[in-house]
This record gives sequence, C-alpha cells and structure tokens, in this order.
Amino acid sequence: MKLNKYQNMLLGIAIGDAFGASYEMQPWPKISKQLHLSSYHGLNNRKQGTYTDDTQMSIAVAELLISDKEFTKENLAEKFVECYKRDPHQGYAKGFQNFLESVSSGEEFLEKINSNSIRNGAAMRSVPLGVLSNLEDIIKYAKINASITHNTPKGITSSVCVATVSHYVFHKLGEYKDIFDFCIDSCQGLDNESISFFERLKNRGCLEPLLLFGENHADFGVPCDGMRTAGAVLYLVSKSKGNLEKSLTKSILLGGDTDSTASIVCGIIAINEGLNSLPSFLFDKLENDKYGRDYLISLGQQLSAK
Repeated sequence: MKLNKYQNMLLGIAIGDAFGASYEMQPWPKISKQLHLSSYHGLNNRKQGTYTDDTQMSIAVAELLISDKEFTKENLAEKFVECYKRDPHQGYAKGFQNFLESVSSGEEFLEKINSNSIRNGAAMRSVPLGVLSNLEDIIKYAKINASITHNTPKGITSSVCVATVSHYVFHKLGEYKDIFDFCIDSCQGLDNESISFFERLKNRGCLEPLLLFGENHADFGVPCDGMRTAGAVLYLVSKSKGNLEKSLTKSILLGGDTDSTASIVCGIIAINEGLNSLPSFLFDKLENDKYGRDYLISLGQQLSAK
C-alpha cells in the first residue's frame, strides 16, 4: 500500500507508541539486554499492538485540524474528551484517566483541570501540528495545545519544540543534523532553562545519560518531563539519518518513557522515510479496531485533502 506523508506520520506515531509501551518505564540497562524487534511483546504485560494516550490525543489534534472549527482551547479540550469517551484506552496517567472519566465536556475539562504540569503530555501530541505550512500558526497552536494541561514555560516549550521539529521535517527545511538550530530559534523567549538544555545537547557528540536524563534519572532513562523528552527527540532526530528502524530501536534503548519518545520520533521520521524499513509485524499487528490502523490511514488522507 502506498501511503502519503500524513498517513506515514500518524502510523509512525501509533507504531512507535504501541511498541514503546511494551518497554515503558523500564531502565535502559535492562532494555538493552532484552530488546528485540520480532513482536510487540516486550517487558510489560500489555495487549500486543495497542497504542496509548500518546496516539489517542494526537488523533484528537489531527481531527481538530481537519474540522471546520477554530483551533482553540475549548475546541481542543472537547476533542480530548470526545476521543477518550468513544474509545477508552490504557496508557493515560491514572489520575488523568480518572479525570477524563469524571468530565463530560470540553468546558468542564477546562473548568476542573490543573494545568500547571511540566510533564511531557503536551509534547507527545504535538507532532500533527507540523503539517501546517505557517510557522507562526504552528507556534500559536502548540502554545494552545500546551496551555490546556501544561501551562508552564517548560510545558509550552516542549510542545513548540516537537511541533517545530515535525514542521522542519515535514516541509524538508534542512538536514536532520541541523534540527537543533531550527528548534532553538523557534523556541526563543519561551523558557531559558529549556533553551540552555537544548544548546548543551547540541554541542555533545555522543549520548551523556546524566545530561539527557538528569541526575535523578541517569540510570533509568527519559523521565516524563517535557523538557527532557523534547531534548531526547532533538537528539534522536538529529542523529537519525532518516532510518526509521534504527530510530525506533534507539528511542526504546533510551529507556524510561519509551512510548512517548518512540511515538514522537517515529511519527516525525516516518513522514518522509515511510514505513518500509520496519519489520512488517509492526504494521500488520497494530491494533485495528474502529480507531486503529485503518482509521489512521483514513485520517491521514483527510489531513492531506484539507
């Protein structure tokens, strides 16, 4: 099947998410000894091939983009509630899943949500924003996306970072190795600590766990932290050379929040590289219920037409 860039992106998000979830929250030294690209079964007892909140919330963002509705906090919150209620999925943080169970509309969502998080929930759903052609719109929408649940300088910066990396790749604005400069320029004025972190990563020729993961997570992996997840994405995309299978493997080998890291990175790399370098089971065994693989292909076609 020949897929377009939009379909590749959405399927890359879901495949990275579903495969990464099998190794989620495991320390990288343990993963390095047990990772294998032969099935969705990893180190967690998950139903094979099922995606998590990373994909479901990315679907919500994509659906709002193809709708005739304005990209506002109210409309996006409504989409988050709608997508969860119609197809409840595992993978959400327990507290947030309970919150989604308790609300019935986007308006109620915004009234009750605590939006002061610096975690990576805004970053994990920002990849679809990269399809937009205007960088100012992307930054605006990425800020809106973060402000709903992660209305902090780090949360907003992580959302803008991922969206602009996706935009850079989608519109072929340069080589993968130069992604740091584009992202840092796009994020200026948002959060000085995040910019400084990205600058330090840019100047490293090899992986330094203490720098990338932070002192408290150096022996574990990528924490559920917006700034560090965005940094891991920048590092992996800049080193990828466009090889999706290697990018997926390296995302998992970082450990920690593997589903978010792999979902973002694979969604971005798949845009132009497609899925052909991946083992076929990752496509064939990806969940395919009402909002599964075939729906993502259809949604990607709608994004292309829009």
